[in-house]
Formats: sequence, C-alpha cells, structure tokens
Amino acid sequence: MNSIFITPQDILFLRGNQHFGTAGAHGAALMPPWPSLVAGAIRSRLMAEGETVESLANFRLTQFGLGRLGNGQQIEALMPLPSDVMVSDEKLNDAGYAIPTVPPAGILTSFALPQLPCIAQDSPAKPINGLWLNAEGIKAWRSGAPIKTAHLLKSNLLWQLDLRLGIALDPQKRSAAEGKIYTAEAVAFCSGVGFVARYEGAPELPANAMLRLGGDGRAAATQSIKASAINGVSPAPTGEIGLAKSSLSENDWQRINDEKRFRLLLTTPGVFVDGWKPASEQIPATLVAASVYRAETISGWDLETKSPKAAQRVAPAGNVYWFDKLAGVENLKALLDNAMKAPDAVRHAEGFNHYQIAPWAQEN
Repeated sequence: MNSIFITPQDILFLRGNQHFGTAGAHGAALMPPWPSLVAGAIRSRLMAEGETVESLANFRLTQFGLGRLGNGQQIEALMPLPSDVMVSDEKLNDAGYAIPTVPPAGILTSFALPQLPCIAQDSPAKPINGLWLNAEGIKAWRSGAPIKTAHLLKSNLLWQLDLRLGIALDPQKRSAAEGKIYTAEAVAFCSGVGFVARYEGAPELPANAMLRLGGDGRAAATQSIKASAINGVSPAPTGEIGLAKSSLSENDWQRINDEKRFRLLLTTPGVFVDGWKPASEQIPATLVAASVYRAETISGWDLETKSPKAAQRVAPAGNVYWFDKLAGVENLKALLDNAMKAPDAVRHAEGFNHYQIAPWAQEN
C-alpha cells in the first residue's frame, strides 16, 4: 500500500459534469473533486516511468480526501460535514445529529425507508453549508460524540475560489473569437492544504514526483507518507511526513457488535445499481434510514480508448445511511477493507464507493 500527500503548486481547475463551452458560459469548480482525478494522475505518472496498462491492471485507489500539513510534519485528515450533522448558527456552536425516528401513527410520508432522520430544534433554521470536520471532529463523529465549535472549519480556511476570465480563440484567424468570453472558477489551496491518497496494486511513485491535475494539467507535488512517520507525538524523521495520531482513530467494533446497528458515511461518491442506495446484498444489515444529498453525475475521458466515459448517476460523498439488525461484525469488517463493489470495475479502481463505519449517534 502506497500513501502520498499531494500539494498543488498552482491554482487548479477542478470542473464537474456541468455543460460548459457556449459564449458567456461559467465553469464552476467542483471541490472536493472526484477521486478519479487523482487515480488518473497517479497512473499517468507511473506510465511516464515505464509502467503499462497491463502492469497497472490491479491498480486501485483505496483512500482519497483532503488533508492539512501541520507542525511536526504531521498530516491532519479533513472531511466534509456528514449529512447527519446540522449547524445553523454562524458561531458554529449548535451542531446537532439527525436521529432515525419512526413516524407517529397516522403520519404518512413518501420517504422510502421506515424511519426518518430527524433533528430536534427549538425553532426552524437554515443549515450553514461549506463546513468541514478536522481530525478531532472526525473522531467525535465516529464515536457519536457531540460536534463542537473547535471541530469545525469553514472551507475558506482551506481554499479560495479564484474567478478567471477567458476568451476563445479563432483557429483560422489565430486571434480572439468574437463574442466568446467565458469565466471559470479556479481553486487556490491555502498553505499546507492538499490531498491525501492511498493506492495499491502499483509501484511507489518516484521521490518528490510531480503530477498533472485538473484542467490545463496544473502541477502538484507529491510526498510519500512513511509508516515510520505515523506517530502523532514526536516529529517525523527528516524528510518524512506522517498522519497525525488523531487521524488514525479506530472503529468502535465492540459497541457496534453489541448494539447490532451502525451508520455508514460515503467518503467518496457511490456508484450503486439502486441509485442512492448501497447494494443490500453486500451489507449484512437492514437499511432503516438515510440522509442523502441530490444525486450527481460523473463522467470523464478515457485516455486508453480516447473516448468519453459513460455518464453515471452517483450518490454524493457525505451521504449517511443507518443500518440495523447487523448479522456479524466480522462480515462488516471484511467489507470495509475492500470497499463496496461498484457495478463498473473501472470506477471501483478509481476510488469510488469508499466509506466509514460508526455507531449510531446518541440523542442530542
């Protein structure tokens, strides 16, 4: 298993799947990007070192997310706020968990599952978007403990959007094309912020390798995360970086086994046959509630076949699913190690369908 920290050396153009190209169009940035962005960049860099499509047949991205390099060369894991947590106060001091609740008798809904995720509040409120959990916040979420102000980060502390103006070129006149001005959002990362990625089935990247990321192939530097540097207490050895100890919290398997229920959080988009629902035959438990965002569409470009990839509807990262009546915690552990299988083997290799497991949160 190879772990790397990827630091952008320039702005990045991270576009999603929205139409772009007409006069006056605006290209919105997608942050965080799809894991396929980094999976493709790593494989392309390895092929520049002499690897082939055949030798990379077993490549699989096993982790992808945002991280922040702090003191002592320790990387703090970061994660978008899961959909089962709501914060409405600008001071970020009122975070509350959604709790699955059986609707009272006589109340009918169109919800597809038997329990509704409900957040108890004194008055209606609008959630604040763009929040992230730091490593201690992730640890609190995984234990179902209260999310505090110190656990939360606003996205503008991690990156800024940089609006760029462009003009299309006329290939015949070799000059600016009339009436074809467009804008595009670029992502400028704050100091020390980058991507944490882990992959298997392929050689380690050369030391301090450079990758091409996103539109225009902007440069990003890589650093290997060494196992010897994962200490979280003393500084990492010279030239090495490690994951902060708070980023390495373990699942409370004993509690999950005792309660026979758990939460499942998508950490990368999910490609499922049933649309927004994970495949029931893969998970040894019963799905009873879900808090899901609006579906997204992924696509891309296949460099090997020089053709576009098929567009697919996916369940967004951040979706939370509640499961009950767990039949064997060991089966759940094995599933977590391998990620849920995607209908498309290519998407599985690119790092889709990854998730975290946690016990149900306690009442707010």
